Amino acid sequence: MTLLTGLLVIVMAVPLVIVFRSYQYDRLTLGLERDALVIAADLASTPQDQWAELISAYEARTGVRVTVVDAGSRVLLDSEGAAVGTAFDRGEMRSALGGSISAGVRYSATLGTDLRYVAVPIRDGPTIEGAVRLSVSEVEIQHDVQVLVLALISVLVVVLLAAALAAWGLGRALSQPLARLERGAQRVGEDPAARVGDINGPAEIQNVADALDETAGKLDAMLGRSRAVAADASHHLRTPLAAMRLRLENIADTAADPELMKQAEAAMREVDRLTRRVDQVLALATAESAVAGVVLDVGEVAYLRSVEWQHLAADRELELSCSHEVALVKTSVTDVERILDELVGNALDYAARRVAIEVSVTGETVRLLVSDDGPGIPIAERERVFDRFQRGGEAIPGGTGLGLALVRQAAAGSGGTARVLAADPGTTFEVTWPRASSGPKLS
Repeated sequence: MTLLTGLLVIVMAVPLVIVFRSYQYDRLTLGLERDALVIAADLASTPQDQWAELISAYEARTGVRVTVVDAGSRVLLDSEGAAVGTAFDRGEMRSALGGSISAGVRYSATLGTDLRYVAVPIRDGPTIEGAVRLSVSEVEIQHDVQVLVLALISVLVVVLLAAALAAWGLGRALSQPLARLERGAQRVGEDPAARVGDINGPAEIQNVADALDETAGKLDAMLGRSRAVAADASHHLRTPLAAMRLRLENIADTAADPELMKQAEAAMREVDRLTRRVDQVLALATAESAVAGVVLDVGEVAYLRSVEWQHLAADRELELSCSHEVALVKTSVTDVERILDELVGNALDYAARRVAIEVSVTGETVRLLVSDDGPGIPIAERERVFDRFQRGGEAIPGGTGLGLALVRQAAAGSGGTARVLAADPGTTFEVTWPRASSGPKLS
């Protein structure tokens, strides 16, 4: 708005100043012509011994030089002290003594500058008794015009400043409610139970806030139902699966037939696989309704989880290492542990000799790398493996196809990303989060 007003002021000011200058010059010239005619009429009707007083008063009031000559172009009076009786042969005086009004601008050798003048005849009836000339230096006129032009420009600048202040006030009146709306929307995004509330701004912005609160209320209710369904599903699915596994264990322990024992153990493995899939499906279903995150040290969580995984790595004769530094992220411990368990468990399944966990901080980003020296993932499959129920072409039979989808969704829940990096040999999974500035360390 300020720029637009400024452009309009400039577009208007240039021709306005030009016209204003021309008008002022014309006004001054017409003013001189009017004054010269009035003075000539006054002189014609006033005794000559009173001319000096009349001319002196005019010169003192206006600063304009007044020169009066007789019919022979000799000086009768001059407000700037030209000697009485000296010849004053000027072209404008000759025109005036000839009965014409002469006005214009010419160079004055005496003053060394341009001179603006008006000369008119002094008449006594049909007789021309002399002439009067009003003259002023063009420099003085230019100064007067310049003062007026500067005054005009000052007015335009004041208009521009007023427009800028008005634009600033309007901008503040709109931006502050929008900023409050933004902060409220961020709160709702972090916690659907939060509300934007009153914005104290234009009605349109308040309508948006009310609509957002209504949407947040519906979303919160929906998430509540989702949590309730997930909790019920967890109870109703895990309980029969646990009972089924106990029965299969009992059959395997008491069976006299080796074939029956073998089938029972195979059935237990399928139950374990089903239990794991149920856990992963429930984790995916409840990931969006997780509790609000806290600031925690991903490096410390990774180290503690690596300790838990050491026994399994030792049983498989694999080397499991963990290098870490303080890496603060605003997320939940459950999500970080879930990501680590899925990636480390996956790496232990495919590794030939070693699995490495690395947590580092680069600028404002926290990086978690989980690497193994297994067969690797083909380039064409590196993005597809994060889809639900998708498994790589070299995948070990028995997987669910949900683990990596859970990793990506858990990372995205706290503003992170997950991807497969190029590695030779093996596979490297990278998970990144925005670094948090401060927070308590996990103990």
